[in-house]
Amino acid sequence: MLGHLPTGVAAVTSCSETGEPVGMTVGSFLSVSLSPPLVAFLPGKQSSTAAKILRHGRFCVNVLGAHQEPASRAFATAGDRKFDGLDWRPSPGGLPRLEDAVAWIECTVEAVHDAGDHDIVVGRVTCLDATGPSLPLVFFQGGYGRFAPLSLAAAGEPDLVEHLRLVDVARPVMEEVAGRNGVECLASATVGDEIVLLATAGTPAGGRTYSRVGQRLPHIPPLGTALVAWSEPATRAWIARAGDSLSSGRGENPQHLVDRVRERGWSVATWSDSLRKLETSVDETTLKGLTPHGRRAVRHLIGQLGSEHEPDDLHDPSRQYRIRSVSVPVFDACRQVVMQLTVDGLPPGAGQADVHRYVTQLQDAAERVSGALPGAGRAAPVPAGRKR
Repeated sequence: MLGHLPTGVAAVTSCSETGEPVGMTVGSFLSVSLSPPLVAFLPGKQSSTAAKILRHGRFCVNVLGAHQEPASRAFATAGDRKFDGLDWRPSPGGLPRLEDAVAWIECTVEAVHDAGDHDIVVGRVTCLDATGPSLPLVFFQGGYGRFAPLSLAAAGEPDLVEHLRLVDVARPVMEEVAGRNGVECLASATVGDEIVLLATAGTPAGGRTYSRVGQRLPHIPPLGTALVAWSEPATRAWIARAGDSLSSGRGENPQHLVDRVRERGWSVATWSDSLRKLETSVDETTLKGLTPHGRRAVRHLIGQLGSEHEPDDLHDPSRQYRIRSVSVPVFDACRQVVMQLTVDGLPPGAGQADVHRYVTQLQDAAERVSGALPGAGRAAPVPAGRKR
């Protein structure tokens, strides 16, 4: 029956009498006391690794992340090759500390209590840190999984299902655009108060080897301007969601961005250090899972974006631009924006003619998708700045 209780997973590490690293996987790590700071784990009495840990008198608890299932399996095996292929470094007290663990806690053995076929090893905390905040690894009914806070789970699922149906219409057009230009074409939409990446086609920029489909970003300025620029209520909600981040950012007035995108009919982002930091943070949450800490960090980084979003100096035909992406809206039969199509990973040094070539192809693609959507009985709407 206790298999119905999910448990966290930790690797307890120490050193043998000869100084070699030793470790074991435990699902019984728990907090005992705050004053004094005490923790505990419950190893089996027959564990030779536990015996080595107790003889050393000190141990380090590594709270494993959802991406560290291989490490958990390695420490659950017998033998002296548990650390093979694992990245680790000494803790301040010289104990093995695993890289990329959610947190580590260094302890001295305070007491050992008899508990049937197990011992209760109580440790006094001497040092700790949360170095790689990510979703923790969870063990449940014989298998591994990850914890997903309800507040960060997929929002508005019925709406998401409808958007995915729209993607079925857009996918052939996306693949055509991506194949013609050797870039990645993305489809994204507003779901609740987030931008959700619904689908991709083509070659990911930067040699990425994993899918970003399902990525969620807070839909606040300056991100996703093309998704709100043709609706005053959507624009007001978009600006209101930014809250205090507007005062800390270094970008333009969001209303000016909206006016600019509506006037020309498309959205653009150029490369910057701020944008690179944001994309790195979002990629890490894709691989490791989105924590409340990670969500706050992403929101802060969005607030640091500046003039790289919707620059107003794309009129110089002699200048080369470090374009990151261009996006155009897709309208439904009621003239509402239902998603945006984006060309991502443009080649460096794109000039004005290149930018407008991508924009023209994307706008043609968006019109074709709009015309193929359910209920499209009249011509797809043409945003300002776009001529048939």
